Amino acid sequence: MSGLRNLRDDGDIFDAADDDADEASANRAGGVADALAWECLRAALPSDLRRRIRRGDPVAVIVQAPGAEWCGPLTRALRRDSARVLCVSRDGSSRREHDPTRGNDEVAWGLAGGRPVIGVSQDPQSLLPSALLSAADARISVAPPDADILRRLLRKHARGKAPAALPNGTAAALTFAETVSAFRAGASARDVVANLLRAAESKKANAGAVAADVPPLDCLPADLRRLAQDIASGVSDYRAGRIRWRDAPATAVLLAGPPGAGKTTFASVLARALGAPLVADSCGKMFARSGEAGHLGTIARAVQDCFDAARAAAASSGLCILSIDEFDAACPDRASMDRRGRDFWAPLVTLVLTLLENHEGVIIVAASNCGDAIDAAATRPGRLRRVDVGPPGAESLMRVLRWRLGGALSTVADADLLAALRLAGPAATPAQAADWARDLLQAAREAGREPALDDLLRIIAPPDERSPADRRVAAIHEAGHCVAYGEAGMQIASASIIPRGASGGETRAAGRRPAFPTRADLDVGVMILLAGRAAEKAILGAASTGAVADLAMATRALAEGHAAHGLGATLLHRRDAAASLAYDRELRDIVEADLSRLYAQSLALMRRRRADVERIAEALLARRFLTGEDIAALVTASGGRGRGPKTRGRDA
Repeated sequence: MSGLRNLRDDGDIFDAADDDADEASANRAGGVADALAWECLRAALPSDLRRRIRRGDPVAVIVQAPGAEWCGPLTRALRRDSARVLCVSRDGSSRREHDPTRGNDEVAWGLAGGRPVIGVSQDPQSLLPSALLSAADARISVAPPDADILRRLLRKHARGKAPAALPNGTAAALTFAETVSAFRAGASARDVVANLLRAAESKKANAGAVAADVPPLDCLPADLRRLAQDIASGVSDYRAGRIRWRDAPATAVLLAGPPGAGKTTFASVLARALGAPLVADSCGKMFARSGEAGHLGTIARAVQDCFDAARAAAASSGLCILSIDEFDAACPDRASMDRRGRDFWAPLVTLVLTLLENHEGVIIVAASNCGDAIDAAATRPGRLRRVDVGPPGAESLMRVLRWRLGGALSTVADADLLAALRLAGPAATPAQAADWARDLLQAAREAGREPALDDLLRIIAPPDERSPADRRVAAIHEAGHCVAYGEAGMQIASASIIPRGASGGETRAAGRRPAFPTRADLDVGVMILLAGRAAEKAILGAASTGAVADLAMATRALAEGHAAHGLGATLLHRRDAAASLAYDRELRDIVEADLSRLYAQSLALMRRRRADVERIAEALLARRFLTGEDIAALVTASGGRGRGPKTRGRDA
């Protein structure tokens, strides 16, 4: 425990009986750092509480510091006589010592022995001994220096007369060390004020630099655009005094979704729209700055510093946006860990959860590609509001692309540009649109001409180098999926035979999966997965290796249905049902029997709807990409009809 702190014999604020004597004492102690801590502490401590501590009454006091770097100076200012005052200072730098379960005996002994006990921390709830938190007679918050405190410091530690008007709130944006650094040796009062203003402006510029080159609000996907508007409305009401901060909507959000969907950009766009400084960090950078790999004490300090910087910016500007990327690394799901893992991560998770609760003036935007890997306590009411971010759609991509291109392609009609962007598929992201814009402009520069729509088409959907036979296999395969979706009464979003990585094509359905699927839903879903292979067999006479991903998903789905979800002959639950196939022959035989049965049904469907499969395949070969409306028109033209929507299988 960082227990008793011995100071010099002069400068104890509790030795003098009045404020004038206290000021003189602080001045004799010398040093701007001690004087700054003393003045801020004196402004926060009520006079009656100072008298009780000066008399040595057994009073328990919690002092909340503006930031971790303030803890040491405030502790030095608080006491000098170790026999009279027990001072506990904790800034989170030690994982072992700065824990609420440690130091409780000393707190109890100090109070029982008739001594004042004072705890100092920037996060008292997470770091100070729990006995002190329970026994506290008073809790005070020390604020950064205001204009009055700065004037007193200038009078004692700078030459000349202080300016009549001092910038109130400037020092709130600075750390303790940054404020002290403004008081250069031999500097005049005006020089010190200029140093403070320059440091604050520089810090504000650095904080806002991330938001300098960001797209406008209308480039955000529709769900993020609505979220930004909700936040802006709440901030407007808060600034006008119509609501309290805790009543403002969405002051802390978790954006969960795939990489490149615009989660990190959202914070920059929001900061620009609100005219607020942006403090942007990521858990990867915090871990790297911690210096000691695997030492959670230093990592926790880095996390605390990040939140402290946002609070300081909010105190100076009235509002701040705090962006934390890779949030799952700072607040991992404890329920998925073994006991050893929980013991290791618990202090950091507890700190993060506490920081999420008290952040007036700071809008927190946490982002993660793995939203389900975050501890459930982080998204409970009162902390983070989870927002799932999906693909933005072609219209949002077009706005991002137009912004990135500037004046390029300005003569291309929106309808033509949208048609080109749809070739990218429904899973395309704003990050990909930014890459397309960069590649397009580079290709045009190399060719020495203006960019054209054909250049963009070659980037989004490069020429297909496969043989005609391979392209036909891909088209038949995807057409089989389309027919199976339609037979199940499901709406199709798109179908494509444009190669992307290891995939030779894809078919996507619109809508959502049922929250509680039944065995009928499971069978429908597996039939759809097997329909591509069945179409190849029915139309081409033989199946190819192109169904490997479909077979893997179908096998896993059936294994989990039988061995995990109780949708088969047994109710026995297995945690990893798919892995059980490697050694459980009985389960393997059951899954194989279901696969064969459902594949036979898919094969029969493909033979019955052969005309529809071939018509859709020919359209895919000609156009490479079809929308759901295109496919519906092709099936309607053939007179083919599905069995109609299913109540449960529709969104399988």
